[in-house]
Amino acid sequence: GMRYEVIPGLRDNATPERLILRDEIEQVIFKAIEELPDDLRTAITLRELDGLSYEEIAEAMGCPIGTVRSRIFRAREAIDSRLRPLLS
Repeated sequence: GMRYEVIPGLRDNATPERLILRDEIEQVIFKAIEELPDDLRTAITLRELDGLSYEEIAEAMGCPIGTVRSRIFRAREAIDSRLRPLLS
């Protein structure tokens, strides 16, 4: 699954409500990722799902590491803005 910083401990004390919220959160995350521009989607997927380092992503995408950092930052911002209503 997605290792996502905004939802720490969500898997721990798993009440039914929390499990439902977790499923909703995962759906929102995946939908947000699907709607990202290709370059952002590729960067965040390689980072969060495949666990690659910034260096490895830069190599895979053929771009400077600074570009990778900004793509991942922008992808996370887009995802976070979708999650905020769920988590408030």
